[in-house]
Amino acid sequence: MSKEFVKERVLKYLMEDLLVPQDMIDTNVPLSEFEEGAEGVLDIIVNVVVKEHGEDYYVPVLIVTCVDEDFVMEGEALQKEIDFLEDVDNITTAGRMILTNGNEMMYADWTGEEYNTEASLPTYDQMQKEFFEMEAKLREEEENMHHGDGCGCGHDHHHGDNDGCGCGCGHQH
Repeated sequence: MSKEFVKERVLKYLMEDLLVPQDMIDTNVPLSEFEEGAEGVLDIIVNVVVKEHGEDYYVPVLIVTCVDEDFVMEGEALQKEIDFLEDVDNITTAGRMILTNGNEMMYADWTGEEYNTEASLPTYDQMQKEFFEMEAKLREEEENMHHGDGCGCGHDHHHGDNDGCGCGCGHQH
């Protein structure tokens, strides 16, 4: 089975089994679209739409790399693919990666979850829900961060009295 045939099977699986909308899937995306000068092509990207400042942005939540059916999922060649996927994750921050030769699949997930079977992979709705939950959690953590002098939050930070502005550092206006 050629890499292209593997890719076709994966696309069908994503849409039919994981219920990914076709318009949320990109194929053959140059890695340089995420980071200037980055080399390589991403076989399949599953995206979610994020609205920010009145505009829609596509954010990757799953990256799939397809290899030929003859590709042996072990040894040095596998390690090279895993290293590439780790670089891809650092560049795209997708958080979920699949490497498949059409018969075997390796899955990595930033939540630390390990999925042993295709049946237990998250559906598109689950991926979308987890993405937005994580975004909300990160936003909340950012908002609750301790500010310091010169942090740019617009407040003068004179520590001592708590003026109730909510940043938690006890500054006065």
